[in-house]
Amino acid sequence: MKLFSVILSYLLPFFYIGLIYVYYLVFTGKYKSLTSKTTVFLIITALIHLAEIVTRQLVLGTMPLSTMHDAFSFLAFSILVVYLIIEISLNNKASGFFVLSFAFLLELISSFNLSWEKETNALLTNFYFTIHASMSIMGYTALSLSAIYALMYIYQNRNLKLKRIGRLSSQFPALTYLEKMSIRSVVIGIILLGLGIFHGHIQANRTFGTYYPIDIKVIVSDLIWLFYLAGYVLSRIMRWRGKWMAWLSVSGFAFLMIIGVMVMLFAESFHRFY
Repeated sequence: MKLFSVILSYLLPFFYIGLIYVYYLVFTGKYKSLTSKTTVFLIITALIHLAEIVTRQLVLGTMPLSTMHDAFSFLAFSILVVYLIIEISLNNKASGFFVLSFAFLLELISSFNLSWEKETNALLTNFYFTIHASMSIMGYTALSLSAIYALMYIYQNRNLKLKRIGRLSSQFPALTYLEKMSIRSVVIGIILLGLGIFHGHIQANRTFGTYYPIDIKVIVSDLIWLFYLAGYVLSRIMRWRGKWMAWLSVSGFAFLMIIGVMVMLFAESFHRFY
């Protein structure tokens, strides 16, 4: 089992680069016939990566999140899954080349730096914590993708106003699609992060005897989720569209990153694993 898992880990970057090449051909218009097949390639790559995560978890006896490189690999998987949901729901493939390139870089860094030492952190060996962590990471990933789509919207909107459409810009999705992708990513992020946080509070009560343990990461996660939820609800009420929604998404992600970095650098938490 360990040998199979090791081989699969080393092969993953090659599957990702193959997937990116397919999207590159679609993006440049060289093989438009591949457009109808991209979702199939996405699903195959996602299943292969899921198999790698499961086998590695069986070998280590824990969720593979104990090191930064493990986290990079799971983040790459999360990007893949969230993008798959967006592609299927909106049926637009034009952003795949850019989004999946981030996943490839993360997986490339991860695959050649993995550790195979058994985990000793009790939380990471808990199945329920695995569910909580997986949903939360995917939720944060969706919010990150929302910011990427928002930046693409701002960039493309500016080019259109200046009538400066180059070869790269001409291949971007239409502004309406970029807006829909950004909003859809926020909705996915709110749902997944909300489920992860809810499950985390239930698990906290089982472990510590309280739904709200005094932990800075718990408090910050709740605040970030409430910030995005309130922003989304307010945007629907106020009917904010276009660049206003784009800047709201970028601002929300900047807030998430600043607070997240401060917490990781200066705060003690039982959520720290590496």
